Amino acid sequence: MFRQLLVAALVGVALAAPSNKIDESLARALASKGVANVVVIFNGGNDEAIRSVNSMRFESRGQKITTLKAKLEALAETTQKNVVNILRSKVVKYDAYWVSNQVFIQDASSEIVKAIAALPEVAEVREEKIVYIDEPIPADNTINAEWGVEKIEAEAAWALPGGNNGQGVVVSSIDTGVRVTHESLRNNFRSSKGWFDPYTRTAGPTDNNGHGTHTMGTIAGSGGIGVAPGAQWISCRGCSTSSCTEAALNACGQFINCPTDANGQNADCSQAPDLCSNSWGGGQGDSWYNPIINSWQASGIIPVFAMGNSGPSCGTANSPGDSTSVIGVGATTAADGIASFSSLGPAELSQTFPHQDKTFDPAWYTGDAAYNTISGTSMACPHAAGAVALLLSRNPNLTYAQVKDLLNNNTDRDLASAATCGGTPPTTFPNNVYGYGRINARKSLAAAISSY
Repeated sequence: MFRQLLVAALVGVALAAPSNKIDESLARALASKGVANVVVIFNGGNDEAIRSVNSMRFESRGQKITTLKAKLEALAETTQKNVVNILRSKVVKYDAYWVSNQVFIQDASSEIVKAIAALPEVAEVREEKIVYIDEPIPADNTINAEWGVEKIEAEAAWALPGGNNGQGVVVSSIDTGVRVTHESLRNNFRSSKGWFDPYTRTAGPTDNNGHGTHTMGTIAGSGGIGVAPGAQWISCRGCSTSSCTEAALNACGQFINCPTDANGQNADCSQAPDLCSNSWGGGQGDSWYNPIINSWQASGIIPVFAMGNSGPSCGTANSPGDSTSVIGVGATTAADGIASFSSLGPAELSQTFPHQDKTFDPAWYTGDAAYNTISGTSMACPHAAGAVALLLSRNPNLTYAQVKDLLNNNTDRDLASAATCGGTPPTTFPNNVYGYGRINARKSLAAAISSY
């Protein structure tokens, strides 16, 4: 046993010797398995292209995103060239993404990793991440199934003078897919460049897990289950079941930024959605998805992320939900207490939760009229995404900062908790338990109507 450990340690040292760019965990994986799925990260990432586009003026959003894509592609072609040449000479399977300026390699050997790490343009070579959707929490079946929609006053928001139920907005999700034939979702799917499956390239939306159908039902489902049933929806299958590969999440991030046909061809950036809801993640203080989030921000795509079900301890907010560049969502109960499973702050990347919401019940994947009652921050996140859709329907020119302020400044704060995290009392907002409070779609939309 000692000999095996010693050999593994020596191999790891040999790998690290030519470059400090090889992540230690990758060195260990190569030492034990011989090959590993890796991601190549380049100096500067995609920042240069994003800065360039943000300094320019455009006649339309579609023109801006199209220009951003062209600049990101040009940057990727230049910076990735030497890596791609190495990979072509070795005949290995890889995927290169312009959205994040990263290259993913399947079953890379130590020889390939060392050759790539030696390139001056390469910042790091590490093992590909696998993240997860949170397991749904069994819900209380004695309460009204649509209580979440009622609690945030979504229907009251629709009925406001100047109110709406999401018309004209395109919402999106990265999840396990969507049952497109479900009675609550079949009529508002945008079939043109509305679906991508990086795993199996299915021609249309499918879901063999249920999580994605459930979350999209909460965002845009009809029949009383969705916050913004007037919106159209598109989706990308970033999670094959309960797990999501980093490569697939990159592929989905790229699709959301500039949608394509189901085969990945014929991109049309003018078809980009207005927001993206994400109920997956893991760990704390990890900025690995920031290149994609930053590209979405430059494109006017509002990112909404679940905080995770890692509570009730403090400091459990998951990434990317703890990013300062997203609307992060925790969960509350029907009685306005903090859900026992909801991840709490302080967050490693943001000092307080950007936002919080609730738990819920809608569409399920087992049949076209099937429904399922489950809870989790995964179910809370699409409530916030639906509320964002209502605001954007009122004014499609609202910025991320304006939307976030409208949500945060119009929350309900008469909440049932004495819990504290990070020393902030529960009566002070924002705090690390309830964030800015529980969202109220009616109040937020009324503020948007009067202000914009």
